[in-house]
Amino acid sequence: MKKIVLMIVSLVLVFGLTACDDVVCIGPECLGEVGEGGGDCTPSGSDGIVVDNALPFKHLNGHGVESDRLAFILYEYEVRDYVKYQVTYISCTCRPADYNYWQVAFVEINKYTNDIRTISFSSDSGEAHYTAGLWGDSSPTPAGITLADFENDFFPWLIGKTSADLEGIYAFTNEPYYELTNTTTIAEQDLIDQFAGSSVSTNNLIRMFQSLFIYHEETYGN
Repeated sequence: MKKIVLMIVSLVLVFGLTACDDVVCIGPECLGEVGEGGGDCTPSGSDGIVVDNALPFKHLNGHGVESDRLAFILYEYEVRDYVKYQVTYISCTCRPADYNYWQVAFVEINKYTNDIRTISFSSDSGEAHYTAGLWGDSSPTPAGITLADFENDFFPWLIGKTSADLEGIYAFTNEPYYELTNTTTIAEQDLIDQFAGSSVSTNNLIRMFQSLFIYHEETYGN
């Protein structure tokens, strides 16, 4: 009886594998643009598995090096006037891999004005019954900036911003950042000075929002 069961299992595995014998690439390293690909069994010549929740963005490390990364929408819920999102992305890439945690941002973006309504790396909005966010960066940062400092000072700067407001901002500074120079001037120089030593956190939050705005406006924009 055991031999018969083993034979049946083997046959199932063989048929399952041969059904995908045309596979080119499966896994996160194979992801292409949002929505591209051909499913779990990807035909030859396509771009990988279908991923419709990925947000490509240009990650910026602390040495001014850009790299192609993906953020992911974990949760998306539309209400009358705005959309709730949970978005996860990597911010700091310089830490050891065994605790290089990803951020989870809970954000809300208005539907008719397409501006940021809420940013949280802890509880959700409303009655704040749920932990919807996760701060994966250091707190404090090497410059001594804590999550509370971001919540009190940096996040409020982003509230109300649109894609047009963040256009031309490649780094949270008015000075050249290695080989990058903003084409938009940030008015709040004191805020820049406060967070100057926490550039990985500020820069990549801005860049994640720039990517999320593209998705939001294409999906809900008016």
